[in-house]
Amino acid sequence: MTDAGNGKTMLEHIGGQEPLRAFVEHFHHRVLSDELLSEMFTRAKPTHSAHLIAFFEEVMGGRKIYTQRHNGVEGLFDAHANLEITDAQRRRFVALMLEAADAVGLPNDERFRSALARRIETGSMFSMTLSRPGAERLWPWPPVGTYDW
Repeated sequence: MTDAGNGKTMLEHIGGQEPLRAFVEHFHHRVLSDELLSEMFTRAKPTHSAHLIAFFEEVMGGRKIYTQRHNGVEGLFDAHANLEITDAQRRRFVALMLEAADAVGLPNDERFRSALARRIETGSMFSMTLSRPGAERLWPWPPVGTYDW
């Protein structure tokens, strides 16, 4: 969704692909050395960072590569199934994401940062729910969608 005030998507607002890539790569590097999260992320597919870039590109109003290549929300379910993410891990994930946004200099305006924080928080709750053993598959699968901001 675009910003009604300036007509930009979130992806355009942050400056496009390069800042997005820097954001995700910083986060990914940081999470691999985090005491609470490193084990979960070192067991993840080696393509995790690329998948996360594609996901954020899509939700920030860019190309729909994540949906096309990774089966959208169903792919998210499959990636998180049976991980048993704890609330402490979820909260740490959110904190590291927001730290990465600061570290790479994503825009710091209130509207963007509050929207980013809100969506990362919501997404982390969704991922934690999907990670529970026996979590039911959704039908129909909702679209990945684009962040409102």
